[in-house]
Amino acid sequence: MKNVTTNILCSIFLLVAVSVHGAARAERPNIILFVTDDQNQEDISCYGGDVFTPNLDRLAREGMRFDHAHVPSTVCTPSRYTLLTGRFPGNSYFEPYLAEFPRNTFAKPAFNVGLEEDNMNIGNVLRMSGYVTGLVGKIHVGPHLKEPAEFARYGLYDVSKKNGVMDPNDPAVIAGWQQNEQWFRQWVMDRGFSWTKNVYWGNVHGAYPRHNPEWTLEAALEFIETHKSEPFYLHYTTTLMHGGGRQWNESMAHPLVSGAGKLNTLPDVMASRDEIKRQVEKAGFDPGTTGFTWMDATVGALLDKLDELGIADNTLFVFVSDHGTNGKFSLHDHNGTNVPCIMRWPKRIPAGSVSSSLIQTTDFVPTFLDVAGVDKPVEYRLDGTSLRPLFSDPKQAIHDHLYFELGNARAVRTRNWKYLAIRYDAEQFRRIQSADLRRLPRALAYIGNDKNLSNHLGRRPHFLESDQFYHLTNDPMEMSNLARSPQHAGQLAELKSILAEELNSQARPFGEFVPGPDLVPIEQVEPFVAKLAGLKVVKRGFEVIDVDTSKPPVEMLSREQRKKQREERRKQRQMPKQLDSSPQGRLPSTRDVRSR
Repeated sequence: MKNVTTNILCSIFLLVAVSVHGAARAERPNIILFVTDDQNQEDISCYGGDVFTPNLDRLAREGMRFDHAHVPSTVCTPSRYTLLTGRFPGNSYFEPYLAEFPRNTFAKPAFNVGLEEDNMNIGNVLRMSGYVTGLVGKIHVGPHLKEPAEFARYGLYDVSKKNGVMDPNDPAVIAGWQQNEQWFRQWVMDRGFSWTKNVYWGNVHGAYPRHNPEWTLEAALEFIETHKSEPFYLHYTTTLMHGGGRQWNESMAHPLVSGAGKLNTLPDVMASRDEIKRQVEKAGFDPGTTGFTWMDATVGALLDKLDELGIADNTLFVFVSDHGTNGKFSLHDHNGTNVPCIMRWPKRIPAGSVSSSLIQTTDFVPTFLDVAGVDKPVEYRLDGTSLRPLFSDPKQAIHDHLYFELGNARAVRTRNWKYLAIRYDAEQFRRIQSADLRRLPRALAYIGNDKNLSNHLGRRPHFLESDQFYHLTNDPMEMSNLARSPQHAGQLAELKSILAEELNSQARPFGEFVPGPDLVPIEQVEPFVAKLAGLKVVKRGFEVIDVDTSKPPVEMLSREQRKKQREERRKQRQMPKQLDSSPQGRLPSTRDVRSR
């Protein structure tokens, strides 16, 4: 699975390179990073949400709530990559990513980034400095495992959709999932962590498509109990809240499913699922929000464990979401890059404090190294900065701007302004040129599927415009694009300059900001963006509305109509040749229709 000699050499290098400040060694805190999946600020009571989350409220009362915490990307893999490395996804040197986008070329960071084999990540660096480092829950930063051939490559049991429907009670299926989960654990250990247990490779799926927070919590509590007497780092990534209310509710009725197949019993590590339902009902909240309380209960169990062991005061506890929901697959702030974030470190972080400073999850790894008294290895690239100054002064400015990237889009924001740029290479432009109108949004998109695109374009018709500029103070929902406004030309030029600086630091071409081969000027793309005005957004897709109805193009035909058309063509081919050659007897070809 890896080059053993190379990894031994990397470990020897890190052992020499990692240094610990002597003054900090004796008081090194434990660190717990709790990552929730697809969650908005408004899904937590302390942010004003109409939900029952008493343990997160407690965390905020005893620590600091961050109102302007951001992730650099709004899908799982690149966001989680940053949480583990402190690097922007576009700076990944994961082998599959570099194979797709060699260095110094235009790149599209998304689900193609991952943890590198030199183990420049927080779990390994802290381990080499004397910490015990553990990972529990969802990984989603490793090799792509979707197709049967990919499972076969690693000797894994094939759990792809192409393997058909799997019986969750079949002993062979259970054994296969158990085998895979053991492989996942070894992969985490090979990435430099000291300890791992009860992990998911990605989202819950297949024969066991249900959440089981008790299963992951059981491993986390075991890790804390086992390593209570030494400094530890726990990377805890719950699968909740991915999938929405329907999946949460269905999961509550399936207590024996897990990332390692079917369990014999549900771990007894927190309030029962029935009790959590009763708590929500008794508190007077919508039963549809029970999933949030379920996740919140795992936070409470961890806090109680720290209290029980008497180590809470020396533990930095960080809660954050990997990205928002409605803004997922975009670089917009609201319920997208702007995420809930709470930190507690008794006696170090003022209880009940709130920070409105701009911060980003690129800052977490530098912060953890700082509080642990660890100097990063010379070869370790970090793109963030330590947040430790905020612990004593929540109003202190850490950043004057933030940078974002996803697919072929980049963005920067300051306190008041946001600029977003979408640029294209020749390969994507060819797809744009060949796409029919109904499929044009997918060809223009910087990432996403038709469902996400229809949601975004339904809210913001300018979602795919090449240049977008927003006054966040006056327009926090980013509904009014000011990129063509003459009166804001000065501010726009300033943010373009900031974006150019960020892009130059990555040394990769991007549009006119960092010239390079194979890039397409936006002037060639804008006519295609303008065509989107001829589309009507419908559920999970688009309908064409601006066409000559006397000559309906292919994109207006339904599946049934296209089937009927094919049948008519077959009949035409069976007719005498003289009729087939007659203009009156020939049906229009696909080429004819598209040319109209």
